Amino acid sequence: MVNRVQTDGAADRDIVQRVIAGDVDAFGVLVERYQDRIFSAVRNNLSNPDDAMDVTQDAMVKAYSKLGSFDATSAFYTWLYRIAVNTAIDSLRRKQSRPADSLDDSRYSESGYEPRSKDPNTDPQKVVAAREQAEMLKSAISKLSDKLRSVLVLYDVEGMSQEEVAKILKIPVGTVKSRISRARGELREILRKQMVAG
Repeated sequence: MVNRVQTDGAADRDIVQRVIAGDVDAFGVLVERYQDRIFSAVRNNLSNPDDAMDVTQDAMVKAYSKLGSFDATSAFYTWLYRIAVNTAIDSLRRKQSRPADSLDDSRYSESGYEPRSKDPNTDPQKVVAAREQAEMLKSAISKLSDKLRSVLVLYDVEGMSQEEVAKILKIPVGTVKSRISRARGELREILRKQMVAG
């Protein structure tokens, strides 16, 4: 079962107020606190880690420039996450209008393969099988519509509550519930077809 993420909202609001009051360095605390989580969330929507890092940085810059519009009654992470998701969606749309990646894409190392595990006890077959399953799942998730994918990633991958997902996506909780159900059903069907085809 996924642990639902808890943060110190009061401390975040205090830091935001300090930044708005002119303490620019205080924003670094928020960046340190949330950058890895935002990167992880963005990485679930983008296949290229370099793109995910760019989007994460863009989202942080946008959040800084929009701090004046932050509603202190909301959780800062929810607000930041929404900015990051929108930035990732914009990035995906821009990428879809460009030609496909070439083989010299940054996802490939210079030698063309991933480095071997440093753990001598790791079973290479298990590592390969786990990677294949992860890639199959990521591929299946990418085939979902934006609406279903975003709900599924926020709820099942990021571990947010249905209420948090509703707030981020600005949709009713009932819609979140139905989209989670539809997303899981479509995901099962996509995976079933991949298993039959593979």
